[in-house]
Amino acid sequence: MGAMSTPLMLGGSAVVPSLLLLWYVYARDRNPEPRGLLLKTFLLGAAICVPVVPVAMWLESLGRAWETGVWSTALVRAFLGAAIPEELFKYLVLRRYVWNKPAFDEPLDGVVYGTTASLGFATLENILYVGDGGLGVAVLRALTAVPQHAFTGVIMGAFLGRARFAADEAQRFGLLAAGLGWAILLHGAYDTFLMTETGFALLALPALLTSVGWGRGLYKGLQREQILLGTSLVTRRFRVEERLLVEEPAQLAVEGMGTPTISAELGVAQVRLSTHPPREPERTFFSWLKLGLGGIGLSACGLAWLFAAALLLGEPVGSEVAVPVLIVCAIPTALFLLLFRSGLRGPFETQLA
Repeated sequence: MGAMSTPLMLGGSAVVPSLLLLWYVYARDRNPEPRGLLLKTFLLGAAICVPVVPVAMWLESLGRAWETGVWSTALVRAFLGAAIPEELFKYLVLRRYVWNKPAFDEPLDGVVYGTTASLGFATLENILYVGDGGLGVAVLRALTAVPQHAFTGVIMGAFLGRARFAADEAQRFGLLAAGLGWAILLHGAYDTFLMTETGFALLALPALLTSVGWGRGLYKGLQREQILLGTSLVTRRFRVEERLLVEEPAQLAVEGMGTPTISAELGVAQVRLSTHPPREPERTFFSWLKLGLGGIGLSACGLAWLFAAALLLGEPVGSEVAVPVLIVCAIPTALFLLLFRSGLRGPFETQLA
């Protein structure tokens, strides 16, 4: 295998998991965000790796005096050397770059941008780790570290989304502090268990599942609100338009409902019409199975494509092997892509009103 084969394969194995998670979040957004803004947020998330490294090294050096045992050392490395600087810089991407963008127009957008920035960071971090540790590290991090980054991004983004539309400054500050604080705490707890390098490292899995479970709950709650808002808007508009079509203009004039009033009536369409928001349909086991198999299949096919590309670029006779590999991989890639996309679309459990 050529000299370029290994770097290409490891790079692909580091990037594919983040891209699949990003696609999953983007595809589930009922009001998709501008792709250009998402791309810039993703790249900024990757770029913060540069300042994070020296800041993390400096913070960790401040805590050396407390490194007196396994747990104290793990806590210093996990929080000062990882969780605090990493989550702080992710927060700055959201607060200083995304916060005032016109496209950030509903609380759920905080989750989308928070996940995007976190996955940008996770992608570059993954490339750095995988370059040292090889394919085994790539697989392990795809199942652990990448989801941990993604769901701490979901949690932070959910709080920032709430804060963006908070009623007053005190509430906004509390939500911002909670979002950053919980992201640091969950990230730090996960890393602490791993960095003990003892049997307690297995407790990193419950820490990860806590982040995933809470993140999904926050995400689904914001999705229900998004559905409610969309339903209220359509229903309210329908009622106003029906009134305009049915009632006589003279009657409207008597009521003082001129054009400006009608516009205002449409403008307040966000008023909730029900105290019982519609529940988001739950995915079936078959739907999750399609997502899982599709994601794993796409990751495997991506590695095969990178292997073929490395052969073409790295060896004079590589085309003799690469071309058949490309031909063989084309159909499975298309099938796994369709399977993953089908999993995004359902099926869903039937929900009774």
